[in-house]
Amino acid sequence: MSKYLDYRNFPCASREEELKLAEQLESIITNDLRGNAFSMLGNFQRILSDNRQREQWDGIFEKLGILFSCGCNAILDGPMIGVPVAIRDSDYFRHTAQMFGRDRSAVAAVEWMATCWNATFANTGLWMGKTFEPVSRETVASSCDNDPQVLAHFAPASTRIGRNFFREPPNPGLLQSLGIPVLTRVWQLKERPSDSSASDFLGELLPQNLEKEKNIPYSMTGGIFLAQPGNSVVPGMNGKPVYQLNYRWPALEPAYPMTRLIDELVQIADGVYLGQLVMATSHYSLGAMRSAIPGLELDKWEIGEPYRPVDANRDYGYQNNGFFLMMDPAFAAQVYADDAFPHLRPRPGESGYIELGYDRLAASSPPVQANPVRSPDREYADVSDWVSGWRDNVQLSRKFTTFCRETSTRDDDGDVQELLGQGESILQMLQRIQQEIAEQSCLDDHLRHFEKLNRLFRCGTAPRIVDGLFQGQGKGFNTRFNAPEQLFWYGREEPCRGLDYYHGATLNLHLGIGDTLRQGLDADTDLNSMFPSGLACLMQSDARGPNILDAVWANIGRFIFPWAGKSFERISGRKLSMLLDESCDLAERYPERVAELRNHPASWPHYDLVKKNRERYWAEKGPYATYLESGSWDKGMSESERAFWEREANDHWIFGNNLQDSRILATDDMMRMLDMNYHPPIPSIQQLADAGPSPFVRQGYIFLGVSDRESILPMNNAGEKKKRVFQFHYRYPMIGGPAPIGTCLDELVEIAEGLFLGQLIYSTLPLKPFHTSVDPAEYKYQLFGYFLLLDNTWERHRRAIGFDVNTD
Repeated sequence: MSKYLDYRNFPCASREEELKLAEQLESIITNDLRGNAFSMLGNFQRILSDNRQREQWDGIFEKLGILFSCGCNAILDGPMIGVPVAIRDSDYFRHTAQMFGRDRSAVAAVEWMATCWNATFANTGLWMGKTFEPVSRETVASSCDNDPQVLAHFAPASTRIGRNFFREPPNPGLLQSLGIPVLTRVWQLKERPSDSSASDFLGELLPQNLEKEKNIPYSMTGGIFLAQPGNSVVPGMNGKPVYQLNYRWPALEPAYPMTRLIDELVQIADGVYLGQLVMATSHYSLGAMRSAIPGLELDKWEIGEPYRPVDANRDYGYQNNGFFLMMDPAFAAQVYADDAFPHLRPRPGESGYIELGYDRLAASSPPVQANPVRSPDREYADVSDWVSGWRDNVQLSRKFTTFCRETSTRDDDGDVQELLGQGESILQMLQRIQQEIAEQSCLDDHLRHFEKLNRLFRCGTAPRIVDGLFQGQGKGFNTRFNAPEQLFWYGREEPCRGLDYYHGATLNLHLGIGDTLRQGLDADTDLNSMFPSGLACLMQSDARGPNILDAVWANIGRFIFPWAGKSFERISGRKLSMLLDESCDLAERYPERVAELRNHPASWPHYDLVKKNRERYWAEKGPYATYLESGSWDKGMSESERAFWEREANDHWIFGNNLQDSRILATDDMMRMLDMNYHPPIPSIQQLADAGPSPFVRQGYIFLGVSDRESILPMNNAGEKKKRVFQFHYRYPMIGGPAPIGTCLDELVEIAEGLFLGQLIYSTLPLKPFHTSVDPAEYKYQLFGYFLLLDNTWERHRRAIGFDVNTD
């Protein structure tokens, strides 16, 4: 027990319940609290705001419920820093669920509100807290329609009127940028008061409170409530004493959903108050409408049922809809600490930035990179001219002009060295070839114009996986980074180890579906019987239409499309076995992952594969089915099967993300909803990216990379000679991601040290469901273009020569 946390603070119905609560509280104090409430609650908030850690949510909610039950009643006064810890859906079917022994219904368990909140505003600091100000009895009376119960409990020392603090999110996306403007209009927000003489505030603006507010970065304020001690209105709280914040009074002009909202607070540590959001599920208003008819401007009509608590028998169906924190600004240093809530920290230009000394800290302490990695750029510190100055550096000149190559599968490919012009780097050669292809294919989108790239690809060498790490030629990597953060993958720790990343550039694109259509015509159609002789002649001569895809990319796409490269990291056998699983019981093996697929409509191709596997759509088993027969890693897998997956992960596979640069931020909210795997880099990786020549700000569109595979494109092979490549797999059902990524299977080779040439490959039969037992030829894979992956050194050169950069 502690000064503020005690099982006796909750009115238990029995001694047995009391003993159980005491045991649960002691476990939290011992295993979670550990003397630092800020750190514990910060960790809880990070888990509950991460949609990928959904399997831990119920356990955290239970702990927060225990902490609230055992917290002591306290009166709040003055400004408080606030942070939403979690949002929960209202459960309109809870009574039915309880009849079947469940606390929440299946509908509420989807947690749509939490998922959407996490995808948009959870870690933006949009809501920054509240203040509790002295208020006169007259103001309280007019605000609560002279409610006798409220007035009977009025006390100058404990009754307060309050308002909320709001702040502009950093780097707002489209939806986030609407937050403050919409709230200002709907909730009638006002600008932050600068002194105690500010008008139009119902409470008393005390100078000492305004001084405390300086530690809280906010710009707008509103959302009025009445606060006073009371008893919890949530069934199951047994009337526990709480400090209650009521937004529902019509005279306060609450906008929906505040017409349903009552907050309840208890104290759990020095300067820390835990609150629960309480929403009515019946007998509530959707808000008031004012008349615009002349003479009736003062009239207003409630849509729904206005709040009138005088009827003691009225059941509002109050439920817990989440938890939030109020923290005394005197503890601002602990609140904004790295292990607590660093995303709330004041930014330059905001209140608190100078007052708390962050300006001095920024000036005296440049960012320290966790697990610092030596940047390849430092090897060439003497190079100032990255367009042509590389020729004067022997090591760099060798790197920029030496191919990584092997014998092509085709005898007529010749020596690709002849493609390199005098004084050119390999990247400058590719820039020249890109322009040639664009000119040749602009009116004739035919793969014959891509033959120089085809030759380079067939002569390139496939990267390897060595001890679970991506390995190219020479040094073999761009970075090797182990992130210090503790990360989880569906309930078990899965740290980021061996991270390597490469910058991305697009060469030329090609509408590959036209090749499939053409092959169908060639195989099945007598052209002269279908078309007039003149048109049949054109078809037989293999003329194609203009290369619209490449032209759009060159003139528009590269300026707006935010793809910035790929990252690779070590994958565990556990994670690999899940992502390659095609069993018929995927929903039972991985319920949280399958739920995410189901709840992201853009991942319908992957979820459709889950359903088809359940229906045993394919008669044959895939190549990995043998090693998944006894169950998933967490549910029954044998030791021998686990050993297989560990070897497979160590010898052949990596986990990958596609990278996006800052252009993605304009559509950040939409991307979070579309791509179930989309996320900002963890802080240490973001720091690593920021230190490079072209930072990225988001990761997503995950894939599995695998080494030493036979190319699926016939153009890369010749009879018995099969091209070995590194492949990127997006198609397995448990991978997820927005369509059409579920039809993609890319291939990669290295053509110079740290420079990789990739083929963008899609199935041209998108409605044919994917399964590894099916011959790849049945999916009619076609080449849709070429891309590059570049290490930091090549990226400096690329930006200097203006090759596929997003500026004119």
